[in-house]
Amino acid sequence: MQRSVPPLVRRLPGANAFTRHIIILLTLVILLLGSALGGRLLGVFAQSPCAKGDASYSVRFGDTLSAIAMRYRTTWQRLATYNHIANANLIFPGQQVCIPGKASRGGTGGSGSPGGPRQDFVSLARQDALNVGFSPNVFVRQINQESGFNPSAISPAGALGIAQFEPATAASLGVNPWDPVQSLQGASRLMASYIRQFGGDIAKALAAYNAGPGAVQRAVRIGGTSWRAFLPAETQNYIRVILG
Repeated sequence: MQRSVPPLVRRLPGANAFTRHIIILLTLVILLLGSALGGRLLGVFAQSPCAKGDASYSVRFGDTLSAIAMRYRTTWQRLATYNHIANANLIFPGQQVCIPGKASRGGTGGSGSPGGPRQDFVSLARQDALNVGFSPNVFVRQINQESGFNPSAISPAGALGIAQFEPATAASLGVNPWDPVQSLQGASRLMASYIRQFGGDIAKALAAYNAGPGAVQRAVRIGGTSWRAFLPAETQNYIRVILG
């Protein structure tokens, strides 16, 4: 069967036979690559039903495999292996993730603690605080004040996720605000940096997390030792609730 010459080649003035062959070859390579990629993406959605006893989760925009794993009290490694996901960082909205039966019921097959997902997040927060040299008890109270350990929380001001990051703050930290694992790590690192910035003063670090470091510097400049009185009322209450 004779192959038709692509219109682009026919329109090239003075194109010799060698040039035409090269362009035809490149065109075929591009078509083959496009077909392979398209087939791979279609394969994501053309999945077999989950096994009997498994839970099925449909990936939403912003989901990560680690966040899904935490929700079902298992590990992202287990989900990746069980679902034949080669790259755990590459999942798509609409993709079906099968949750192994024991994990979906929160049984002993999962890695979660008896207290459920919230207790898992509390345990993660405590460990993240220890990793950066910050009081675990204070950090747990802080995240509880931020979101009640709800990874889907959205504030009226547009702060997102378990650590209530504004999108710009999350981007600067390199974390996905909807991923509780990343967010808790990012929040602990941010608090550690504020503690260093304000000479070990945890109250000022908390105020910086809530209102921004500029607001704290302004309050100190105006109020001196009475700096708390010059913070927004919300931030004053934030410090009082967390530190007592």
